[in-house]
Amino acid sequence: MKRSGTARRFGRWASVAAVLGGCVGWAVFDEKTVCANGGETAVAVKSAEFADLVKTANDGDLAAFPLATPGEKAGERRTFTVDGVEFAFRWVPPGRFWQGSPETEEEREYYEYRREVELTRGFWVLETETTQEMWSVVFDENPSKFRGAKRPVDSVGLAEIAEFCAALSERVGANGAVKSEKTLNPEGAEQKIGAFALPTEAQWEYAARAGTTGPYPAATLEEIAWFGDENDGGTRDVATKKPNAWGLYDVCGNLWEWCADRYDDYPTDENGRGLPATDPTGATPEECPGNIRVDRGGCWDSEARECRTAYRGFYDADRKGPYVGFRFVFVPEIDERNR
Repeated sequence: MKRSGTARRFGRWASVAAVLGGCVGWAVFDEKTVCANGGETAVAVKSAEFADLVKTANDGDLAAFPLATPGEKAGERRTFTVDGVEFAFRWVPPGRFWQGSPETEEEREYYEYRREVELTRGFWVLETETTQEMWSVVFDENPSKFRGAKRPVDSVGLAEIAEFCAALSERVGANGAVKSEKTLNPEGAEQKIGAFALPTEAQWEYAARAGTTGPYPAATLEEIAWFGDENDGGTRDVATKKPNAWGLYDVCGNLWEWCADRYDDYPTDENGRGLPATDPTGATPEECPGNIRVDRGGCWDSEARECRTAYRGFYDADRKGPYVGFRFVFVPEIDERNR
């Protein structure tokens, strides 16, 4: 059964739970593996046979790992590669934005309470949805219904994503050594500094908006999204539509994207206005026990209104349909540029 559209979605009052996280070991590389080109930083992860060459001489030199330090400006691009597969990230600086939608937005839902949100830490976010070739760096099996190396991986639940984030940490490894085995070591649910993890809902919307306030982060939805396919055509290769202003592709359409938050209404005052929030992480397990998590952005068969930047989707954390994928973030150690 398809899951987008009003009739295909879970009831709004379903409660929430599940886990995601996964701590990544800092990757420290020999200086010869680091190169800069046109403002982009690329690091090739050393293959297993070179692991013994990476000694402790550079221990503590976290700046050698491209994501270990904050970016200089919104949309700055940095990459690393594992087994020849590139992982490209864009910098999202700390800042304030309006989450949700104004009452004047066409087809808005009443529970998209508009509120001012401050994010005190900047973060790196994957430029595209996680592709099947990225998934294959960690796992031998591909769960996707719609196959293709450059297509986003679909049919994954939060437990598998937690394993992916933790196992990718193992693959990158401390001191930059790539490990040959595909060890799974999922961590807890909290988003950690220096960790690969799902974005919070606020991080997702802030990055997707990229400074915009309208229903979509572009003049028209058709410019940036694969959506409205009622013929089971499925996903498309990532990055085949235009990116948003910060260089992120497919934030609308292609696949719904998991967020770390348990689903619940935003807190409001007595007049139903959204309350300001700082670094919100969603409802607690006590407030919303259950298995439903937030997903965002719409997918390949979504209606246009579901692809609006403010639209809040939700999905059972254990359900693995061909409508949901993910992208992940990395929050670097704090310094003056990341306050």
